[in-house]
Amino acid sequence: MGAGSEAQNRTVKDWLTSIDWGQLRLPSFQRGVAWDAKRVASMLNTIIHDLPLGVALVLNVGDEEQFVSRPLVSAPDTNELPREHLLDGQQRLTALYRALRDNDPSITYFVHFPELDEDPRNDDEDESVAWYRRWQIREVAYPLWVDSPAECLRRGLVPVRLLDPANDESATWVEAATAHLEPGEEITDIAEYKALSAELSTSRENLKKLINAKREIVSYFNLPFLRLPATTSKEIALSVFVNMNTNAKPLSAYDIVVAELEAATGERLKEMEAKLNAEIPRLARYLALDNAVLQTQALLQGKAPNQRGYFDMDYTVFVENWSRMTQGLRRAVETIESLRIYDGERLPTAIPIPVIAALLADEPATGDRRGQVDQIMRRYAWRAFFTGRYESTAASRAAADHKGLAQRLSGDENAVVPVFNEDLFPLPTDSELRTAKWPKGQGSLARAILAATNYFGARDFADDTALSAENVARREYHHVFPNKLLDEADLDPMKALNCVLITWKTNRSIGRLDPITYLKKRAENALDPREITERLESHLVPYATLAQAGPYVQAAGPELRQVVQPDYDAYLDQRAVYVREFMIAVCAGRLPHLRDILDSLTLHEEHVDGSTS
Repeated sequence: MGAGSEAQNRTVKDWLTSIDWGQLRLPSFQRGVAWDAKRVASMLNTIIHDLPLGVALVLNVGDEEQFVSRPLVSAPDTNELPREHLLDGQQRLTALYRALRDNDPSITYFVHFPELDEDPRNDDEDESVAWYRRWQIREVAYPLWVDSPAECLRRGLVPVRLLDPANDESATWVEAATAHLEPGEEITDIAEYKALSAELSTSRENLKKLINAKREIVSYFNLPFLRLPATTSKEIALSVFVNMNTNAKPLSAYDIVVAELEAATGERLKEMEAKLNAEIPRLARYLALDNAVLQTQALLQGKAPNQRGYFDMDYTVFVENWSRMTQGLRRAVETIESLRIYDGERLPTAIPIPVIAALLADEPATGDRRGQVDQIMRRYAWRAFFTGRYESTAASRAAADHKGLAQRLSGDENAVVPVFNEDLFPLPTDSELRTAKWPKGQGSLARAILAATNYFGARDFADDTALSAENVARREYHHVFPNKLLDEADLDPMKALNCVLITWKTNRSIGRLDPITYLKKRAENALDPREITERLESHLVPYATLAQAGPYVQAAGPELRQVVQPDYDAYLDQRAVYVREFMIAVCAGRLPHLRDILDSLTLHEEHVDGSTS
């Protein structure tokens, strides 16, 4: 567990005493009771058979609580400063406390002793814990027999509450359970009366011994625990809790912040997020609201946008910063939309959004200042997309970039912004652009290439609609050089530079047709070649190169590869030039024009020709 932790033993009796006296309490972020009766009974079976149960985790409190706390369910609230916070083991100890105290009106637990059961069909059963549901009608609890010691004993059932170390009613319960066996006035023979009384006394003593033996096991059952010292920081204690939590649905860092925030301020984060979603509905297209909120809030408080940063936040300041955060997130969404990226599926990485939000939280929405700041934000976003800056240790790197950018915005032109460092994080080469994989995956470079090729409208091949926030979800990833053709030629079709986004109708209508043949048919039947050229160029697709490719009808096998590869390579090379020129422009903060990007290919070819002549 670490140098500061200490493993110790503690009996059930001592655990219950700590709960009763208010020495052990739950931090506010702990969930409510989750175990069902079957799981509780399983734990009780473990205890009565004196088998190992598991390890709890507590945090020493010291002079002041680090967390707002509450008593365990059904335990008394003493309003005293506790000695410990229970970080892990809540379900076990709450279930144990409630079962032994029998204070859950909906259920009662018993130990079933087959040797006490009058039903011979149960003779072969093992000693085990059983439970019975309770319900009330007109303030009467049913089934009635559960409250009758005699009826319980007849079934071989002893209430688990009699095993409570603090319970002293076992003798009374035994007397009541066996009262019907006492000899009555009809026994007139003194010897017989004494014999029956002695037999009953023996039975009662045996029953008491049976109960007391189990009670002794429960009282001194060892439930070990790890203790974190009071000097443990809040964020470390929470990190340990998250790592040890083994529930089917463990608490996340977000769950803990939700509880801590409400306990500290009375504000409900989920309700606040619902209002945020109503104010900025487009935000959820890019990343989950909880991530957007926590990461932006952490950065606003100078913390890293990760678990440690979340746990170290001041929740009063969190609430005070809410309107600033909202303004920042609204501006961040506007920034990403200005890059013609419309949803999270096409977003290269979401890391820049909270950084931009924190930086723009206090920036003016109009004027020259906005233009200057927006240029820096665009430059930052595109470099984050095209470089490998956030491929590892993203949170700490985002915090470092946020710090440097904040200094730049404050007027320090020499502030270090790591993502702008060309030596540490260079832009990809043409070769790297060519080898980038299919953009439907998670690779940021592949998606950055797709974002570049969508920037100028990405007009559909057939119906000429431009890409927009409204239709992006209906677009599909389509191969420019057909998948089937390249597979047969033994060439890799799954490259980012071979991808365009088109509507589903266009994709279905192209089917397995060679796209060049398809384009020529469209040009012959309806469209001017210039129209098709312009539509392809809006995807940064070099039409002239495609028009010179093929046909490949007669080719097959190695021959097919020989004729397809030069055309495919030429297409990839020329589209890589388009993307590279776009990348250089936007990563410098400029707003490029399509014609400038297209003309770059001509300049590139002239440069190549001049170099070889």
